[in-house]
Amino acid sequence: MQLAFAIAVTLPLLATSCRTVPAPPTVDPRIQRIDGFVRRAFGTGVTPGLGVAVVSEGRIVYSAGLGHANVQEAIPVTDSTLWYVASTSKSFTGFGVALLEAAGEIDVNAPIARLLPRATWHPDARPDELTLASFLAHTHGLSSGPLVLSAAYTGAFPEEDFNQLLAFSSPLPSRDLNYSNIGYNVASMVIAEKHADGWKAYLDRNVFAPAGLRDIHHRVTGVPERRIAKAHELRADGSYEAHPFLKRDRTMNAAGGHVGSIADLARWTILHMDDGRLDGRQVFPAQVVRRSHEILGRHNRMFAYFQRDGWGFGWDIGSYDGEPMVSRFGSYTGFRSHLSMLPARRVGVVAQVNSEPGWRLTDIIAAYAYDVFLGRNDADARGQARLASLVTRLEARCVRV
Repeated sequence: MQLAFAIAVTLPLLATSCRTVPAPPTVDPRIQRIDGFVRRAFGTGVTPGLGVAVVSEGRIVYSAGLGHANVQEAIPVTDSTLWYVASTSKSFTGFGVALLEAAGEIDVNAPIARLLPRATWHPDARPDELTLASFLAHTHGLSSGPLVLSAAYTGAFPEEDFNQLLAFSSPLPSRDLNYSNIGYNVASMVIAEKHADGWKAYLDRNVFAPAGLRDIHHRVTGVPERRIAKAHELRADGSYEAHPFLKRDRTMNAAGGHVGSIADLARWTILHMDDGRLDGRQVFPAQVVRRSHEILGRHNRMFAYFQRDGWGFGWDIGSYDGEPMVSRFGSYTGFRSHLSMLPARRVGVVAQVNSEPGWRLTDIIAAYAYDVFLGRNDADARGQARLASLVTRLEARCVRV
């Protein structure tokens, strides 16, 4: 009787014990490989700070923050570090235009003179022949002029003066695709023409808020300075010196004017990789996301390891090793931003550095992550060769200095 009682009591306890002991976590070997490579890449010393995220199947599967956001003040890179994304901002502005088009508020193929009735154009610009699509695609054939200089660097003129500054953007020899900022400054003017509170408020209300992207900012006022990664210069002795963050609210423009956390940049990538879905819900209509990835202007060139076939609504459209690729990079005085995805494979990469010698590191890390997810047998050999080439260039630069 006592034995039977003991057995009756012990069996339920054993069952309960088995249920409460968690199974050992399953570690994706691909993520282990990527983490090892990211740490080796950072160990080359080409940048004082590095932020990386890999997204797959609708979620962030890897994230790392290494080094310093500011070496002089010993501020480490953390999850809350805000990185300047430079021309990656064009993906936000372009998508805002795609939403306006979907709402029937604008026709991107209408003459730009009709969309900006208050603008003053260079006498040879022919604004009746140019469309907003040509500005988005960099096929407008106009020079940057003082508008871009003020918007990105000096802040000498407020945005309400941009309509007059267009008069100084003279025609180029052709309307072939020629990358510049002016197309997305013009796009922001079109948004402001339709929404009196301006392009920044429009993106906040219609892009960032619906997606829950609370850590992407188009101004520096109100943002704790310690959160913003600083650009660094490589000294002759191989150490790095931090520089003040040069951007101010007036130069945070639609072609290059946001700081963001790695997590929110990764979530932006997921949204575009997964046809507007995020966290199990349809944030934006799939057809609008797909529309923003349509080519508006074609070209044919390689950038680092990536083929570019043309420009969409703020995105480069092309491929990596034959896989369709959507991407947007950016650079500015020490910063480099890399945001890309292979939509058919549902994998994407965000990488940020804060020094010019490390710019290519963002592309090397992204290419390695894609090689791993694509199952390339030579992923490690390719990655190591690219790292070695980068280090060789850095060593040669230090010798020259």
